[in-house]
Amino acid sequence: MSRAHTKVVAKQNRYAARSRARNTDLIVPEAFVRGIRHLGYQTNVEALAELVDNSIQAYAESIDIVFSFQDADGERKPSQIAIIDDGHGMDPAMMRIALLWGGTHRENDRDGLGRFGYGLPCAAVSIGRRFTIYSKTKGHRLHAVKLDVDAIVSGNAISSRKIAIPAAQPAILPPFLRRAIRQAHPTGWRAGTIIVIDYLDRLDWSTTSGLKRNLIRRFGVTYHKLLSATRLTIDGTAVRPIDPLFLNPDAELFDLDEDRAIALDPVSFKLHTPEGRIGEVVLRYAWIPPSFAATDKSRDAVGMNANARFPIIKQYHGVLFSRNGRLLAVQPRTPWTIFMNNDRYIRVEVEFSAALDEAFGVTTSKQQVSITPEMWDHLRVAGLNKAIEHLRTKVREAKSERLAQEPLAAPPSTRITPRTGISRTAGIPRGITPAHALDILLDEIDCRSSASTPAVRAAYRSLLNGWLERMGSLASTSAQSRT
Repeated sequence: MSRAHTKVVAKQNRYAARSRARNTDLIVPEAFVRGIRHLGYQTNVEALAELVDNSIQAYAESIDIVFSFQDADGERKPSQIAIIDDGHGMDPAMMRIALLWGGTHRENDRDGLGRFGYGLPCAAVSIGRRFTIYSKTKGHRLHAVKLDVDAIVSGNAISSRKIAIPAAQPAILPPFLRRAIRQAHPTGWRAGTIIVIDYLDRLDWSTTSGLKRNLIRRFGVTYHKLLSATRLTIDGTAVRPIDPLFLNPDAELFDLDEDRAIALDPVSFKLHTPEGRIGEVVLRYAWIPPSFAATDKSRDAVGMNANARFPIIKQYHGVLFSRNGRLLAVQPRTPWTIFMNNDRYIRVEVEFSAALDEAFGVTTSKQQVSITPEMWDHLRVAGLNKAIEHLRTKVREAKSERLAQEPLAAPPSTRITPRTGISRTAGIPRGITPAHALDILLDEIDCRSSASTPAVRAAYRSLLNGWLERMGSLASTSAQSRT
């Protein structure tokens, strides 16, 4: 075990020893357990990111998110989701503490991605009604501890309105985890932690492919600066970094075609906090040409002419805020301006160190920032507002130059669908396969769904479920006709 790993495990043991002196009962009414499931993660992606954060901070070199299927409908939705890492792991005493809301040896730690102690239990129960922690440190055997929401809220685990935290027990991994471990760690899994979530009653996507596709894309952006040190896979597919500023030549989509993002010089400054900490802020800027997200460069990136970059510039539209190298939030509004549709072509990132969490208003779920007026003043003094206007000018000039060079084009042919009366451009552009066209359509649906209200997301899920049922019926009819 490395010196860093040994140091962390020793810190865990000291923390667990102090916790034994306190009552190890989790004092929580049933309403709290029900309510905590509604903490407010925007989607399952943000919840699972909490668990990935923990693995990265545990010095994991490999993180695998694995789906398990236990019924005939397995191709549609997983029955279990597991997050497997090869970090330093936890001793049994610390595993018990990890079930507590707020139970962490990283309290107020500003060096990594987590410091609140709410991520593991909150994220897990926001997706499913039960989760199990398996963990071991190097040279020790595997233990497991489980939390079952149904048992808590039904009163089976309640005594005098207190819930006893179970002690971790020696364990053996279930078959699907053993298979996943063999595949991901063929030379052996010596230490690490596995979180298994089941009774999955809060999955946002109606299909496994939709969940996987969104995790790969969103995690590619969220962790694009950290993936060089940590291998991350989703259901066997490696997550590749996607730089939302499109400046990293080693990231996906950088060389999709000949178009490139144009960077401005970054700006950095340091601030002293009232608590005596020193934090750093780095401002990064880029603008992209109007044809950047288009397949046919002579036309705008609209509908079927949008390439694989388009969902990124559309979803990450505004000022990007990153903390310790991990993307936290996107703000389409500042005290001076609001980002409009044309502003998709300007890329702005504010990266800050965790020493400045209070000034940036980082929430426990790490999904948003609530920036203080004083910090906005610091950003203005550093030139953020002027840089945004400069980027807008660059984009306007590029658009004007492009329009001046374009010949007048005939309007596209259209057809009217008899059922809806919606006008659509006829045909698929040359070079785009029907499979690619379907992927673009599904990405568009996913983007709109994830940015919508729960009611709208439910409507999208209903639409996709109906589509899947209809395709299943057509497939069955086709198979019968062949026989």
